[in-house]
Amino acid sequence: MPARRRRRLGSDRLYVTSSDGLPLGHLDLVTRVAHDVPAGYRERFVQEANAWLWQNHLPPMGSPSEVAAEPSALGAGVEAPEGGWDPGWEDLALRLPGHGLLEEAATARAARGPEADRPYRLRADGQHAVAEALGKLTRSPALRRGRGARWRILHAVPMASDEGHVVIDHVVIGPPGLFTLQVVHLPGGRITLGDEELDLGGSTLDLPRWRRIGVEAADRVSEGLARAAGATETLDPPAVHPVVVAVGAILVGQGRPRGVTVTRVGPLPRLLTAFGSPLSDLAVAQTYEVARRSTTWSP
Repeated sequence: MPARRRRRLGSDRLYVTSSDGLPLGHLDLVTRVAHDVPAGYRERFVQEANAWLWQNHLPPMGSPSEVAAEPSALGAGVEAPEGGWDPGWEDLALRLPGHGLLEEAATARAARGPEADRPYRLRADGQHAVAEALGKLTRSPALRRGRGARWRILHAVPMASDEGHVVIDHVVIGPPGLFTLQVVHLPGGRITLGDEELDLGGSTLDLPRWRRIGVEAADRVSEGLARAAGATETLDPPAVHPVVVAVGAILVGQGRPRGVTVTRVGPLPRLLTAFGSPLSDLAVAQTYEVARRSTTWSP
């Protein structure tokens, strides 16, 4: 439902969502003040709220300019709309780190012998190591200090891009924006950082390619936010930061790749928080609700 009324502990609020289940804020039915409504969504919020108010014989809101522009904290979670999520898309929030890799490992082992599964197992182990490090952003005691609730993490996000079919190992959404993480697991290895590539000691990783994938991810999320709000574009989409995470290897070299951050797994949580906090809790929740839908990442 686009709008739903909740009465609890002396409060009376109308919570408004888009048709895609994106939270658009709430209206205090006692004070008639709207909260958590970003500027780009005010007109849609007023339309949905007024439809409910008219239907329930209550006076409508005024113009969109009267909606409070300053968002307040939304909280740690976003509830599913009544009736559950749209079955027409996969909820990527249900995917675990290393999604599908163990199945690929079993297939390779059956087809080519016992050592053929090693690359897949290494990738899965690396992604689990990164996911464990990222957990520092979301679990206690960070939650008790009011910080962890603002971070969301998705794993194994499939995206059809100009670079071909890509699976983003982790998508991290928090106050700084959205991070696309690629994991490089090289136990006991040495990774040399250059301006355009990572030398993995026998192979290379093209850093400009990962930057381009990050740009495409930004476009997909921006389009998804606009679509959920019933608009043609998002006026202030979240920033997207491409990151390559090295696991189990020494990182050397003086390269300065443009538009891509390269780090070892240990400093990763602190590095992500150092990007600042331009997004409100509501903006983080809205971005997460769009990013978790598989249709956001498909053509």
